[in-house]
Amino acid sequence: MTKNFRIIDIAKKLFLNFGVKSVTMDDISKEAGISKKTIYSFVANKAQLIDFVVERYMESERNDIVAIQDSAENALDEMIKITEHVIFFLRNFKPSLTYDLKKYYKSSWEKVEKNHFEFIRQTIHNNIKRGKQEGIYRKVLKEEIISQLYLQLSYSLVNDELFPIKSFTKVELYENFIDYHMHGILSEIGLKKYKDYKSDDK
Repeated sequence: MTKNFRIIDIAKKLFLNFGVKSVTMDDISKEAGISKKTIYSFVANKAQLIDFVVERYMESERNDIVAIQDSAENALDEMIKITEHVIFFLRNFKPSLTYDLKKYYKSSWEKVEKNHFEFIRQTIHNNIKRGKQEGIYRKVLKEEIISQLYLQLSYSLVNDELFPIKSFTKVELYENFIDYHMHGILSEIGLKKYKDYKSDDK
C-alpha cells in the first residue's frame, strides 16, 4: 500500500469512529505517525482528504458487493450476505458522519448521492431480476420500480429528522428495513428459504 492510500485509510477509520467534523488533521497526523506537512504534500486541505476517503470507500464497497454477487448461491443468499456486510459497517459507524458530510462537506456528500446510491439501485435491480429468474422472488415484480423504492427507503434511513439518532440505531433501522423488503419480494419458495435462514440464525 502506498503512503497516500495509508493516509486515506487512517483518515477513513477516524472519520467512521469519531465523525468527520471532530477529527482534525492533527489527529490524522498523529495516528499515521507522520507530519502534517507530509499530509499536505498529498492533499490541499481536509475537504480534499474527505473527498479521497469517500471515493476510496465507494470503490471498496463496489468491489466487496461484486465479490458477494459472484460467490452467492442465489439472489436470496446474495441479499443476506449484502445485509451482513452492511450491518458490519454500521456497527463501526458514527451516526453523525452523514450529518457532518451533508452540512459541512456537501460536495463529498453529493458524490455519495450521485454515485454510491446509484450503484445501490443497480445492485438491487440486478438482484430482483436474478431472484425472479430463480423463482425465489415474485414474478410480478418490476425491478425498475422495486430498486427505486429500495433506494428511496435506504435514503430515508440516514434522515435524522425521520429517525432520530437518540431513538433508533442504524443497525436496528436497517435490519427492520431489510425484513420488510424481503417479505415484500419473496415468492412462497423464497419465503420458506428465508424463514429457514432466520431460524438457523437464532
